[in-house]
Amino acid sequence: MIHSQYKEALDWNQRFQLIRIQLLAIDLENQIREKINSDLSGKKTIGILSTSELSKFVINCSPSIQNIKTIEGLTLVSCEWNSEKNSYLLVIDENRISVHSAKFLEDALLDSPFSDPNEGLFVLNGDGNFGISGFIEDNFLVSEFWRNEVKPSLQIHSNLPTLHEAWKEEMNYFVVSFPMYGLPLHLFIVSPKDLVLVPIKESLKRNVIILFSLFVLSFLFSTFISLREIESKQKLRLLLQEFPHAAILFDPKGKILLENPEIEPKLLVTELFRDQLSVKEWIEKEVSLFLEGVFTDPDGQSKLRKEESEFYTVDGSVYLLDITYQLWYLEQNYQFTSGAIVLVQNVTKKRLEFEKEMDYAKDLQKKYLPNKILILPHLDYEVLYKPLIQVGGDYYDYIDLGNDRYIFALGDVIGHGVKAAMMMTVLRVLFHQIVKTESDPKKILSKMNEGVSTNLPDPYAFVPFIFLLFDFNQNTVYYGNAGHPGMLYQSPSGVQCPEKLNPMFGMISNREPKILEFPIQKGDRFYLFTDGLKDVENSKHQKLWEPELLHFFSTMGLNHMSLIKQELELKIRSYSEGIPILDDITWIGIEVI
Repeated sequence: MIHSQYKEALDWNQRFQLIRIQLLAIDLENQIREKINSDLSGKKTIGILSTSELSKFVINCSPSIQNIKTIEGLTLVSCEWNSEKNSYLLVIDENRISVHSAKFLEDALLDSPFSDPNEGLFVLNGDGNFGISGFIEDNFLVSEFWRNEVKPSLQIHSNLPTLHEAWKEEMNYFVVSFPMYGLPLHLFIVSPKDLVLVPIKESLKRNVIILFSLFVLSFLFSTFISLREIESKQKLRLLLQEFPHAAILFDPKGKILLENPEIEPKLLVTELFRDQLSVKEWIEKEVSLFLEGVFTDPDGQSKLRKEESEFYTVDGSVYLLDITYQLWYLEQNYQFTSGAIVLVQNVTKKRLEFEKEMDYAKDLQKKYLPNKILILPHLDYEVLYKPLIQVGGDYYDYIDLGNDRYIFALGDVIGHGVKAAMMMTVLRVLFHQIVKTESDPKKILSKMNEGVSTNLPDPYAFVPFIFLLFDFNQNTVYYGNAGHPGMLYQSPSGVQCPEKLNPMFGMISNREPKILEFPIQKGDRFYLFTDGLKDVENSKHQKLWEPELLHFFSTMGLNHMSLIKQELELKIRSYSEGIPILDDITWIGIEVI
């Protein structure tokens, strides 16, 4: 249970880190631009230098600057100016270089509203040789250790956030990096991995009474077996009777030592049946096999076994029981098994509630996701949809807009299950309302961003989204992307992966969106997919990622889309090696015919 919660907390922490660094990057970029514009308009710069004056200023700077050609449009340096060493921003404007104090960046990184007090933030130049940090002990400069650690994460040809782990002074850290959208700088967040244990500790607090009861039971059972005292046996019997579920204690030979037969008030283990055996008789048979496996192969048998089985009353009523078989030990060194304890809980109501919610969610998704293939002139397409559980948060759609215009869309609401499915329907309604009245791709993005911010509650307020609008009147494909992992575009010149262009819906408002345009050419192909496809893992915890997908679709050549869909399903199964998928997977393949 603890391991499962740890993995879940770790997964959500990684998703949170990747979303948060994009917010922080946008915030810092705005602060830098505002600072530079404010200095220039108010003539508060440290100085305005010509290219000929540069060598005098940078003579005491690090990293060293030989000439103006080595400086990007904006760069960070540390220089000695008027006998005082500080960090500065150098901004090139044609043949002039303006010098700005970078002191505000130290404050922004130290007191960022998007970071935890236990984390560290720093910004590096594009080459990774110098940067400013929020680490007071390093005099607000990025140490050599962190510069060397993150250099492999510097991204030149990608705008995607990355995450890896690092060790420093026997502590494990998450290191998240993100290139700023419009500046030659990289932002990094260094977060102690132990922070993800907080939700696990909270969960343990909620279960401490049950865990403590089990520990007390084990201790008292061991005391009874070792001392064989009647008084201890009476105490154990009373404790079992007070236990909230049915419990049976067995010795190593499968003989019942103590039992509480009451599954819940007025429901006993002797009143439910399966295969002509009562629950008690069924458990006695199964616990013998459980103990036999332990004794014959102690290294190959699990010490804990759980199962859910249906049992029936004499009048035909059905009950779903959760039965847990667990070894218990008399000795503290756990070398010799003292028997088994079996706990029986009625989970019928929970299962019915879960199935009811799943049925509702499935009906909801069936209603709002496309349920038939539209015949679209000039286009051939296929869809692959694999939710993590019965329902998911992925949204896909294809709509005939009329007048020889067609639109394909893909979105990814955070989470899984009923809540994510409901948020997905909100997203679908918004999209349909907007595209029915708006034809401008930029305005579609703007109105969707506004609609998500207004109509989706936290934590669903950030939604990556992508669409392709085919306009055969203009012979143009319009590509709109809001923080989505992207798409692959295959043309006679090869396969390429266009950039994300815009932040996710709900992150920032009043931003002029960017749109890419492609000429419609017969034979061109477009592959859209959610990040669940990239996150498919093998037994070595290696993810699929874009290079593997790029190679896969390149090898598909001119195969029909239906065959590519089949091959993609085989690719997912073979690559994952039987490992369960981590997220909903949705893929759309489109060919111009």
